Amino acid sequence: MTEVKIIADCAAPAESAFAYVNDYRNLPRFINEISEFTPTTEQTEGVGATFDGTIQLGPITLHSRIEIVRHEENFAIGVKSIKGFEIESTFLFHAKDANSSTVDAIVDYKVPGGIAGKLLGKTIEPFVKLAVKSSTNNLITQIAEFHSADANA
Repeated sequence: MTEVKIIADCAAPAESAFAYVNDYRNLPRFINEISEFTPTTEQTEGVGATFDGTIQLGPITLHSRIEIVRHEENFAIGVKSIKGFEIESTFLFHAKDANSSTVDAIVDYKVPGGIAGKLLGKTIEPFVKLAVKSSTNNLITQIAEFHSADANA
């Protein structure tokens, strides 16, 4: 598997960061490459919730069904594909103080073997790295806005 990890400081507490990411409807807001992300079960949070997603990485469109496999309140959300493109993704939220945190975005993906898999891997690798960096930047900005709006409500 190929791992891409981005660590960023966020102007909001870990609880706000977790709450924002925990709402699946926010995922396409901070990951621009996601064109579809829909629940496949009534459960939309916590271990066992599943979603179908479509992501555009450069010239390649990939589909996956993912399941939440890790859900630790205010600390971690992890997903793993159970169908389609193989991907594992984890968000970790580390409290720094009452008004700030650090967010770790970790993405592991695997392409199929053989020549076609190697070609796919070479094609999408730069797009995955850019997408994770861009998504993390979007995420910390949106979390800070979410926290600010929530604090002023």
